[in-house]
Amino acid sequence: MALKIPLSDHDTAFEAALAAIKAGGIVIYPTDTLYGMGCDATNAEAVKKLRALKQRDAAKPLSILVSDFAMLSRYCATTPEQEKILHALLPGPYTFILPLKHKLPVSGSMEAGVRVPEHAFMRAISKAAGIPTVTTSANLSGEKDAAEPSGVAKEIAEGADLFIENGKCKYAQGSTVIDLVRMKVLRKGAVREGDRIEF
Repeated sequence: MALKIPLSDHDTAFEAALAAIKAGGIVIYPTDTLYGMGCDATNAEAVKKLRALKQRDAAKPLSILVSDFAMLSRYCATTPEQEKILHALLPGPYTFILPLKHKLPVSGSMEAGVRVPEHAFMRAISKAAGIPTVTTSANLSGEKDAAEPSGVAKEIAEGADLFIENGKCKYAQGSTVIDLVRMKVLRKGAVREGDRIEF
């Protein structure tokens, strides 16, 4: 069973999550959209373990969470047009499909979904660890998403190493997925008030 720590105990939660990510563990955490589960996105064994826990098809890519635009630029190749959109909408409740500069175990191709969520906790973990983390909804593949701790499937909570709890997520729905390679919206989800998504 995952060790549960409330985010209100911030220092303890931060140190525990950072240690778990660095050790190849799986962490359940709050974001602006839904509860996510993640691990070191550069660690093939950790990614394999997360896929098995989520029961996710190995052929389906996983998204990554990066701390900021500087880290995004280290791992993703972007054009000035793409950068303009990214700067306008990030951090935010969006996942952007972008070309990767380096192959990562999260994707079988040289593209991946990338998030810089509004919620600061995992951004800070990613920054402190110096790596992108996997970000995928904390549910079994095809099952209901969790917008609050009680919604996280028992199997997921039992199989993870750490569970950071923080009440209900702000948007309580999945991120809007925007493909910046082909310039189109793939999934309509959470949208921050006032944001314009136009191509």
